[in-house]
Amino acid sequence: MSSGPATPTSEQIQAFAPMEWAQPYLTSSNWVARERWRGGSIATDIFCHSTMRANNGVMQWLEVYPKTPTGGKIMKTASFIKFGEGVNGFPGICHGGATMSFMDEGLAYAMVANEFMEMDDHGGLAHQHAERWEAIRKGTPLIEVLKGLFVTATMDIQFLGPVVVPGMVGIETEVLELKEHKIKIRGVMRDVTGRPVMQADGLWVKIGGAAKL
Repeated sequence: MSSGPATPTSEQIQAFAPMEWAQPYLTSSNWVARERWRGGSIATDIFCHSTMRANNGVMQWLEVYPKTPTGGKIMKTASFIKFGEGVNGFPGICHGGATMSFMDEGLAYAMVANEFMEMDDHGGLAHQHAERWEAIRKGTPLIEVLKGLFVTATMDIQFLGPVVVPGMVGIETEVLELKEHKIKIRGVMRDVTGRPVMQADGLWVKIGGAAKL
């Protein structure tokens, strides 16, 4: 799958047409759109790429960030996810673990966009992933394999309302703090009507960066 900058496809715009509040993100030329992708082969991203999409789960997953000058910082992103009954945890309601996974990925995209937006292959992640798999197979300590990468340190989540299935949600994120070894991000998840259903504050720290929490 290409990682290059793009605009939403007609299929994606049609899929999220009921979400009127999201249309400025989807139709404005000021936003760069990508199908959710983290680089590398499918084997490095099975949960989001395959597991959550199986059994009438996730059908569409689009991520956007504002066009940003080279060397600039991305301080806002948005993600839009459409799903079927395959993610329910109670009749008509999305499983809480699925909604938390959506939020985790939505917050993380703000970090991903800042780390890799200037690189055509998201930083050559395919090659990096292959090297990391090989290091793990050779028994290299995981802390060494992850050195230099941002990982989730904390996440404070507030559930504000149920998420209906089948349905769709959008996640708007704002970077609250962006430093070399630490990123703080806030995200608000909204349902198709724009009603907030979840808010989260996340902290990502770079392994080996000695960031203070």
